[in-house]
Amino acid sequence: MGHKSGVKHLKRLATPSFWPLHRKEHAWAPKPHAGAHRSEACLPLGLIVREETKSATTRRETAQILAGGNVKIDGRTRSDVNCPVGLMDVVEFQDANLTYRILPVHRRGLSLIRIPKDEAKFKLCKIMDRRTARKGTMQLILHDGRTIGLSKEEAAPYATNDTLRISLPTQRILSHIPFQKSNLALVVAGRNQGKNGKVIEMQNGTATRPAMVTIEDSDGNRFDTVKDYTFIVGTDKTAIKLETS
Repeated sequence: MGHKSGVKHLKRLATPSFWPLHRKEHAWAPKPHAGAHRSEACLPLGLIVREETKSATTRRETAQILAGGNVKIDGRTRSDVNCPVGLMDVVEFQDANLTYRILPVHRRGLSLIRIPKDEAKFKLCKIMDRRTARKGTMQLILHDGRTIGLSKEEAAPYATNDTLRISLPTQRILSHIPFQKSNLALVVAGRNQGKNGKVIEMQNGTATRPAMVTIEDSDGNRFDTVKDYTFIVGTDKTAIKLETS
């Protein structure tokens, strides 16, 4: 008889390369629960507490720390050691007065970047899709699984691939950054992951080639990346602190 659900365990050899784990030290690794981020594009919360911040050495100690209610993800207290934490999520350690954002770093993958306390009040979310709901309202589907319902008039300025700056944890839209030339973009996947710069050119895709974007970094170097790999992060300057800023 076949399995009725996905595999509930994960071996270290199968974990993403950016996870801070020794692949051959032990056999097993924490498996992120299903949630806002794909398992290959997130970090389990327990792994962040234990390996990244060195606040604990065992799973039991990690669970005790989280049970104390001192760790927040996007402004909400989380106690699940396998809670998935992914791109642009804000992690707060209230007892240690530390705040981080999950961001891609070139050649290191998703990493914790220390941010100022005032940046913990908001996050950037990419619009992945727009859908029509009941009674003619519009739903904006964001990259982290959030759904924001708006009237058609309110949703008119927002397009797929645009970025919203939303408040945490209330999820109120603070500002809107359109996906267009001259705006600043961060590459979140591919071989240029972690690089950022100004959008210079956009090319439409074909049946055999994805849509592409040309980006120029602060040193004047230009490179191409897939449009789906880009995340708009500002206009004249980035709205958040990046690893290189």
